[in-house]
Amino acid sequence: MRTPRALLILLGFAALLVAGVQGLTGVTELAFYAGPFLLVLGLLLSGRFIGEQAILARCAKRAPARRRRPARRRWPAVRQRALASLLERSTSLLRGPPAHAVPA
Repeated sequence: MRTPRALLILLGFAALLVAGVQGLTGVTELAFYAGPFLLVLGLLLSGRFIGEQAILARCAKRAPARRRRPARRRWPAVRQRALASLLERSTSLLRGPPAHAVPA
């Protein structure tokens, strides 16, 4: 806003509008709901916020430069083995004698 007077006039019209809407709709609590909204709107439109510099200074201190995360460590890839049956890889004691040596 250009001047504090223009801001006050705007907020006055907004308050009258809220009062008019409250009278038309019959919602008796409308002014209580609109009051905080109009207060914050007035502060934001005026370009001033109480303690704004302190809030901005705190945020600037609290936000250090972001560090990149280290690369994710992954499990080593499982080596692919050639397909073989368990009987081919086991010892001959587990398999028994060869088929041609068994008496029929």
